Amino acid sequence: MGTTLRLDLSGFDRLMEKLDRLGGDLKEVTEDALGQAAETIEWDTVDAVQKPNLPRGGKYSNGDTEASIVRDAKVEWEGTTGSIGVGFDFGKPGAGGFLITGTPRMAPVGPLTEIYKRKRYMSQIQKDMQEIVSDAIKERMEG
Repeated sequence: MGTTLRLDLSGFDRLMEKLDRLGGDLKEVTEDALGQAAETIEWDTVDAVQKPNLPRGGKYSNGDTEASIVRDAKVEWEGTTGSIGVGFDFGKPGAGGFLITGTPRMAPVGPLTEIYKRKRYMSQIQKDMQEIVSDAIKERMEG
């Protein structure tokens, strides 16, 4: 499966409760928010593994890492909890994990570190998801 990312959704409880009180479709809005977040992460990851960003300018890249990026992920439900895979499928060949963390002889790839290790990136993803829920609330309130 994809990389596990931690995302603080503490502000979502209040928004989701408000949407529920307004008769909004929580499952649909959740799938929309998760789907858009996964799509953003997918595109940013694809951009990050382009040859100019890779060690030695991608001289040794044969495309396995880009091919291991989770694409077109779908939300999976376990009861009332939705989740979606993002990042790299570590069951496929590729160096995604090494490119994120680096090795003793190789520095991590900066754009991948930004996506998978920095709080600022995930904070923006969270804001985007909150905006989707807020828009759904506004839509329900306006009728």
